[in-house]
Amino acid sequence: MTQFNRLMSTLSLVAGLSLSAGTAFADPCSSRGCTVTNTVQVHVGTVLRLSVQGSAAVVATASPAVIASGIHASVGPSAVVRSNGAWRLEISAAQDVWTALDQTARTDKPAADLTWSTRSDAGFSSLSNGPAEAVHGGPTSETNLPLYYRTRFAPGSDTPGSYSMVVRLTLVGA
Repeated sequence: MTQFNRLMSTLSLVAGLSLSAGTAFADPCSSRGCTVTNTVQVHVGTVLRLSVQGSAAVVATASPAVIASGIHASVGPSAVVRSNGAWRLEISAAQDVWTALDQTARTDKPAADLTWSTRSDAGFSSLSNGPAEAVHGGPTSETNLPLYYRTRFAPGSDTPGSYSMVVRLTLVGA
């Protein structure tokens, strides 16, 4: 086996890399030293990294005054994305209904009563079990994406108490 073939065999064992080599050509050597040029191409797949700063759980406490106002606003976590390619951040509810944290809270409060946005003042959408695109982007060394929540309360159906909802964030290559 030639030294070039040994090198190629060794390189092809590197996890996740695909290699291809060009054909080596050499002029006839007229002196003691010869030079051969080989081209090796390496394809690096998309690498994605998501870190979340803050809790994935939203806790909303509904007093009679909050229920009368109809909304409880809160600041969610920040998602930090690092990627060497195109990506999208998806958001979804981990369950169909909120978890009642005390005996007075409504036990069938739907996940859609939590709305989310990447801006504090507008663009709120209802949370669902199916993934929804929160934001997308391209290669980045670090993109910080804050999340904002508004919990809707209806005086006719919601009761005072504390509620919890786990929000799922998923980073996907686009």
